[in-house]
Amino acid sequence: MRHWWLAAGLSVAGSLAWAQPAWFTVVGDPLDKAADTVQVDPNRIAATPPAEGEAAPEKRLIEMNVRVNRSGPRFNWDRIPYRSYESRVVFDCHAKSATYVQARFYAEPLWRGEPHQVADYSAAPKPMRFLDMTPNPTARIVRAACRMRAS
Repeated sequence: MRHWWLAAGLSVAGSLAWAQPAWFTVVGDPLDKAADTVQVDPNRIAATPPAEGEAAPEKRLIEMNVRVNRSGPRFNWDRIPYRSYESRVVFDCHAKSATYVQARFYAEPLWRGEPHQVADYSAAPKPMRFLDMTPNPTARIVRAACRMRAS
C-alpha cells in the first residue's frame, strides 16, 4: 500500500512539472469566446540581467507571457487577422511601457487550433495596447509586472 501512495505522489508531482501555464485573468472571462479577455502568466516572469555598469535595477527590462482573446475578429498592426493570440511581452519599468516581441495569432477564439501566423517582433517591437477594450488593462498590467519584478 505504501508503494502505491509513493507512485501516486510521484505521478502527481511529475504532471505538475509539465503543467500548463498558470494564467491569471486580468480582465474578461477565459471560458467565454465572446468576451474580451486578457491573461498573464505570472510564473514565467523573467528579468534581464543588468547591463555592465548599470547601477539602477529599475531600468532593467522584464519579460512575461500575455495572451488575449477578442470578442470578435480583429486585425493587428500588420493587418494579420486574428481572434486570439499568445505573446511574449517585454516591460520597461523605467518608461512604464510594454512591447510585444513575439506572438502567435489564432483564427479561433480562446487559443484553439493551430496558430495561423507566428511573428517575431524582436527587431521592431510593437506596443502593447488593447484598443477598444474597456476597461483597458495596459497600465494595470505594466504596474503589476514591474511590482513583481521588484519583489
